[in-house]
Amino acid sequence: MLKDPSDKVALALLANPNITEEELIALARRRNISGEVLGSIAGMKVAAKEYRLAAVLANNPRTPRRVALGLIRRLRLGDMASVTQNKLLPTELRQAAEGILRDKLPSIPLGVRISLARQVSEEVLKTLLLDDTPQLVKACFENPRMKEAVVVWAVNNEKAPGGVIGFIADSPKWSAYHHVRFALLRNRRTPIVRALGLVSGLKAADLRFLYNDPSVPVAVKVQIEIELERKSEPLSPPREAGRVIVLRDEQDDEDTQGQPSGV
Repeated sequence: MLKDPSDKVALALLANPNITEEELIALARRRNISGEVLGSIAGMKVAAKEYRLAAVLANNPRTPRRVALGLIRRLRLGDMASVTQNKLLPTELRQAAEGILRDKLPSIPLGVRISLARQVSEEVLKTLLLDDTPQLVKACFENPRMKEAVVVWAVNNEKAPGGVIGFIADSPKWSAYHHVRFALLRNRRTPIVRALGLVSGLKAADLRFLYNDPSVPVAVKVQIEIELERKSEPLSPPREAGRVIVLRDEQDDEDTQGQPSGV
């Protein structure tokens, strides 16, 4: 009867005073059961006492959202981390779990934060990357949900500490990604020795773009000149329609067109 798809059967089971906790958990795990039944399970006294039942209900996408939100607030940190990565749940519930976790992070012991760093969603990872404790940074990058977009976000974020930027720059895996390398070269906190080594992996067009970016350190620009010369590429690109960058010398030429010599 526990697998019967009928809501009437499920509600009849709930009315049975002899129903066990294990049977309730089996019902709460079902994906083909209605929100009405799941809400009724959550309203039972046993749901307030049996933690496993609450955790299962919180992770069932068919549990009514208001009910699920209340259950999420009761979850232990590890189970809350699981909610943040449960793509079957509505976005607002996952975001609620992320917000609760972020609020708790400052008061959580380092060892627990390190464990959570390997489990949480991308959004919580971003918060953790604002701390450059070496063990914590390492754990963040052991998380299978770490993506290039999160790494680029960290490199471009002014609040990201130098220890995080240095870890990314030293990582053969992450510094090889084009957008990450590009962002590292534009970040003045990237260790200069590592930044110089990243120049050789870029195309000439990218190097010229960076050369004309005021945020790029002078030492990196010198290395760009050397790399372009090695590639036998000109420092200044030909004029192209729609080009984003206007080289300073070219802009000066345009500004001075029509002015008499010596002005």
